[in-house]
Amino acid sequence: MKALNDKLMLQDILAHLRDLMMASGTAIQHSNCQNMRDVVTKTSGRTTMLQFEVFKYMNEHGMYPIKNVTDQELKEAVQMHCKA
Repeated sequence: MKALNDKLMLQDILAHLRDLMMASGTAIQHSNCQNMRDVVTKTSGRTTMLQFEVFKYMNEHGMYPIKNVTDQELKEAVQMHCKA
């Protein structure tokens, strides 16, 4: 059995937060109770913030490297995917 290290535990947390965010979106879409929608919306906002904090920590510690795009790459992607 493989021992869990920090990176594996944080990857697991990210996966669970991703699943929770997807489930929250589904719950909001399928609820006709405004109180329930408000609670789930508030909870999903906190989940989104927590997910970003975990991601930032992992990125800053080399556990989740990402490629930063240039302004030109971003402009090209927006033009390609957001044609009106």
